[in-house]
Amino acid sequence: MEKYKPKQKNLFLSIIFPLILTSMFLFSIPLTAPLALAYTNTDQVLKIETNKQHYKIDDSLTVSGVASPYSSLTIQLLNPKGERIAIAQVEADSRGWWGPVDVYRFSSRDVEGKWVIKVYHKGWFNKTIFLDLSPPTINISLNPEKKVYKDETLTIIVSGNEKLSKVLVNVTQDGLPQKSLDVSSIDGKTWVATYLIQPGFEGSSTIKAYAEDLAGYSTTSTLIFNVDTTPPKIAITEIPARTESALIKIKGTVDEPISHVEILIPGSKPVKAPVDVKSLKWEAEVLLSVRGDNVIRVKAADEAGNVGEDSKVVYYVEPLEVVKAEIKTLREDIGKLGILILIAVVLSVLAAIFSIISVITITRRIVIK
Repeated sequence: MEKYKPKQKNLFLSIIFPLILTSMFLFSIPLTAPLALAYTNTDQVLKIETNKQHYKIDDSLTVSGVASPYSSLTIQLLNPKGERIAIAQVEADSRGWWGPVDVYRFSSRDVEGKWVIKVYHKGWFNKTIFLDLSPPTINISLNPEKKVYKDETLTIIVSGNEKLSKVLVNVTQDGLPQKSLDVSSIDGKTWVATYLIQPGFEGSSTIKAYAEDLAGYSTTSTLIFNVDTTPPKIAITEIPARTESALIKIKGTVDEPISHVEILIPGSKPVKAPVDVKSLKWEAEVLLSVRGDNVIRVKAADEAGNVGEDSKVVYYVEPLEVVKAEIKTLREDIGKLGILILIAVVLSVLAAIFSIISVITITRRIVIK
């Protein structure tokens, strides 16, 4: 029997022992090993993700990310003063994923501004977040900026004291249903929309703006503006139909308080005539410079820019004395011209006679010789 002992030993070493080692190795590998290999963070770079970038009061900070599989990580939260406010521990799974971890809940006692999340994984990695403790403030303005508007296009400008993530604008023109406008951002703080005022619907109109900031706070603002789409009525009540005087007086009325009317005269500069606030009457003296028909136009513009207009025709005939004076002047000019012509003729005759006498004298001398 002793002869066969070495063979049994060799059989154990060559067959049974390798099988035992192989079985131990196989059963020691978890079922998720292929996934772990697929998601291994081979470059050892830590990735940090948060549930938000900007936080407000009562928001919870949740942190997650990717690291090396089965690694342990330390999370710290520092306020803008550099003070550590919270600390947490977390382990990555077989794929390297870790979290989410509820690190902190913000309150009104915290410091507003830039906070830093520090995660240790074979070195420190940082991520910045922001805490906002108050809602934004917004202001609505219009371009053009006027007290009263006509049927025109308005540019509505919503300006915030900080960057806004969302802005809504609605306009309710008196007598019309509310209309929602398309709003676009200029730089995050300034947002613009346009609105075309509808003619025929006058009175008080309202603009309402709703805005949210990056942290999620919201606020509203309202602006009321007035609409007047009816032009003022202006009338010329007194004006001569025919005149021999270049200076004439014009009178008229308007149906609403305005500062002045503008009078347009052919061949001359416009004339402004003030309007009496109580009587709503106006008058002015104007100088005509064109003979014949003169179309005199008057215009009135209200605060909104609506323009009313009226016109009359004045026939301008210059006085007889002026005509007589011109005829006399013309006669004098003709008389002067006749005298000049007569003098020219006499001089020409004298010159001709002198020439003839000279020729005769020269001829006689030649004959005598």
